[in-house]
Amino acid sequence: MSETQPAEPAPPITPAGQVITTLVHRPSRAPVPWWRRAVVYQVHGPADLAAVAALSGEVSHVARLGATAVELRVPDVDPADPEHEETVAELVRRVHQRSLRLVVSLADVPAATTLARADAWLGAGADGLDLGILTGPPQADLGSLHALAAEHDAVLTAAISARHPELVTEHLHEHWLHVTREDALAITEWDAGHLRAVVSDTYLQREAAGAVPAWTLSDLGGGGVWGLGADGAARRRRRAATLLMLALPGTVYIHQGEAVGVAPRPDDPVGTIREVAAMAAEQRGTPGSLFERYRYALRLRDELGLGTGPLAWVDDAPGPSTLALLTRDLLVLTNLSGETVAVPSDREVLHASDDLPLPSDGLVFLPPDTTVWLALG
Repeated sequence: MSETQPAEPAPPITPAGQVITTLVHRPSRAPVPWWRRAVVYQVHGPADLAAVAALSGEVSHVARLGATAVELRVPDVDPADPEHEETVAELVRRVHQRSLRLVVSLADVPAATTLARADAWLGAGADGLDLGILTGPPQADLGSLHALAAEHDAVLTAAISARHPELVTEHLHEHWLHVTREDALAITEWDAGHLRAVVSDTYLQREAAGAVPAWTLSDLGGGGVWGLGADGAARRRRRAATLLMLALPGTVYIHQGEAVGVAPRPDDPVGTIREVAAMAAEQRGTPGSLFERYRYALRLRDELGLGTGPLAWVDDAPGPSTLALLTRDLLVLTNLSGETVAVPSDREVLHASDDLPLPSDGLVFLPPDTTVWLALG
C-alpha cells in the first residue's frame, strides 16, 4: 500500500447503532462440485490449431494466476481429425497436468456436426462444453449433449445477456445447463443501489431454478470487455468491479489479458497468447503489479471459500455511494463515488483493487472507484 495520506477525504460516516444486514444468499451444506465455485479463464477466440499449440506451451501462467478452468473457442479444430489429434492431446495433457479443467466452446460449429464434435472433445479429455452466447433456444440437441456430458462426467455451459431477461428465465427453467453466465454486472450502471438490486435479483432468480450464479464483466450483447485498453479511470473502475465480483458466491469468468492489462487482438490469437504469457512472466513476483493483484485475489477467494459462501448486504453502509457486503469472514466495500470515503474500522485490510492511503486515527480511507476486502476475524 502507498504511504501517502489522502487529500481532504470526505468526512467519515459512522453507522449508527447496531449494523443491520439483509441476507441474500445462504451457503450450501452439501458438497459443491468444482463448476459451482470455479474461476474460468476465457481465451479470446476463435483459436485455430496454431493457437491451440501456443496455448499448450503457455498455459502455465493461467495455473499460476489461480484459475480453475480454461475455456477456448475452437470451431475449426476437431480431435477426430488425425492432423489435429496430437495437438489436441497435448493441450489436454498440459491443462490437466497443471490441475486445470478444459472447457471447449462449440460456438460457430455447424449444427449438423455439433454432437460429433462434442463427442470427440469429451473423448479427448475435455471437462466441459460451452454453447456460446445464446440469443434464442439452443440449436444443439440438448438431450444428446446432456447424455454425452453425463457419460463423461462433464459440464455444459452457455451465456445469455441480461438484456433479455425473458430468455434468461426460460433457459434456467427449461434447459438445465450446469452454468449459465450473464452480463448483469457489466451492463448495470455504476451505482451502489443499482448493483445491489441486480446482484440480489440474480441470486433470487437462480436459486428458484436451482442454478448457480455465474458472473462476467464482458458485455455479451456485443459491447466487448470494458476497462481494457481504455482510459485510466475506466481501468480503475474495472479493477474495483473485478474485486467486487471475485467476492461473490458462484462461478466467475475472467477474460484473457485482463489480469495483465492487455486487450486481446482478435486477428492474432497466437500473438495474443504469447503476449499475455510474456506480460504475466514480467509482472510475476512484482509487488503491486496487476498480475499479482489478481493472483492474490484468487488465492484469497479460494482460501476463504468465497465461491461457496453466504452473502448479506450491510444496510447501513458508509455513504449512499458505497456498496457493502458480508461473506464468510470478509467485509467488502466498494466506493462508487468520486470522493474518498473514510471508513471507521480497526479491521485488517486483506486486499484492495488499488493502493490505499495508510489508515489513520482508526479510519480506513477508500479512494473513488476502489474495492477493499477487510478481515472480520
